[in-house]
Amino acid sequence: MGMPDVHNFKQCKLGAAMCCYVANRKSNDVDADPEDNSDACYMDFSEAQESSHVRDGYSIYGNGVEGSLNCHGFAWGNDVGYADNAFKGNSLFQVAMYDSLYQNGFSEELPGAPMCGCVEQMPVVTKASCTKVVVDQIVSVKYDAITEFNVSVDIRSIIHRRCDNNDLSSHYEGLLRQGKVTQRAKDHLDTRLVGEGNCPDAIRTFLVGKGFSFS
Repeated sequence: MGMPDVHNFKQCKLGAAMCCYVANRKSNDVDADPEDNSDACYMDFSEAQESSHVRDGYSIYGNGVEGSLNCHGFAWGNDVGYADNAFKGNSLFQVAMYDSLYQNGFSEELPGAPMCGCVEQMPVVTKASCTKVVVDQIVSVKYDAITEFNVSVDIRSIIHRRCDNNDLSSHYEGLLRQGKVTQRAKDHLDTRLVGEGNCPDAIRTFLVGKGFSFS
């Protein structure tokens, strides 16, 4: 399954996507919150103009002022031959539609942000839980003098599981160790998933770029 042809999934240069939710519509309580697993630091509207409907602007959070926030993501290697790359559309369906919406009823996005999108277009947050795809497949390569190489793939199963440590940043570190992403990409991801307690530094760095100071 391919990724949807919509603006919030067109520039996933880091090979990672996530969804962030602020409400839970499966509960009988109209104001129910999702399971809180992250804190929002800030949202740069210029990185998601079609979702925010403005050219520029931002929201500053920090210290959990946004209330309960649940972020859940997945990542894939930088070669189309990798199974996690080939089935990233399946992973999106699993994370966004099955796990988050159908199973848990999570809904609604932070103001000005996509509900789901490439990590680069999403709010800067402390962390995100993580799902990975496990594919059981057999690849056959045949060669003859007439047709030369003939490659076929027999896919036995596609299973989605919780990543080790259930943490998107840790999972991405694993992709780096496997040579499936670059150190530069990991360094960029670390500016989007900044880690517990690091929102003040992330906000300060962002505001300095806007000509402001943060204390």
